[in-house]
Order: sequence, then structure tokens, then C-alpha cells
Amino acid sequence: MSSASAYVLHPDGDLLKVNLPDNGHDRLHTMYKVLGCSYVDVVRLTDNLDMWLDDMGLYDKTVNMPATMLARRFGKVWQPYFGPVLLCSVDDEGNSIDLTEDQAIGLLTALLDISES
Repeated sequence: MSSASAYVLHPDGDLLKVNLPDNGHDRLHTMYKVLGCSYVDVVRLTDNLDMWLDDMGLYDKTVNMPATMLARRFGKVWQPYFGPVLLCSVDDEGNSIDLTEDQAIGLLTALLDISES
């Protein structure tokens, strides 16, 4: 497993590894592309784990139950989430960055636990 990656989690549970560019402008365009949208929003799951999603997904995307269950695991229990989501780390300045290897292992373990419950 590469130590430099983020993951796109689709509503059907498919997981796609992506690499986030270092440049903020390119990073944003990568988010738009992998999420299939024009506007993004973020849910801060922990101090170092973000979940990015289509800001308008509620209107035209299906419920992403794996992402919703993952968010609930971190205490975000008030709403479902829609469409694909991008799961990534956060640096000290609040910028979205690729997950470390340890973070990726923890995230993948959490997703496995969710899928088995």
C-alpha cells in the first residue's frame, strides 16, 4: 500500500485510490473530477481526517450508506451523505492531503468493520 493516497468511496462500496496534487488549485479540480461535481463541501471526521462530498449531491445523487455509516462511527449522526466521497488527511494548516500509511490502514479497517456489521 502506498503511503501517499486518498480514497474515493462510492455509494456501492467501491473504493478507488487517488493521489491529491500538492497545488491547491489542482487539488480542488481533482476533487471536482473524482466526485463528479462543481461544488464541494467537507465534513471533518476527526482532527486529521476529512470527508469531501458534492455540495449538491442531496439533489441528484444516491445515499452513500458506507460513507454515512463511517461518519456515524465518528459521531456525525444527524444526516445521510450522498454520492461518492473523498477521504483524505489534513495538514497543520487545514489543507487536504493524502493519508499516511497508518491512516489508510485505520480507515480501511473501519470500512471493513462497517461492511461486516
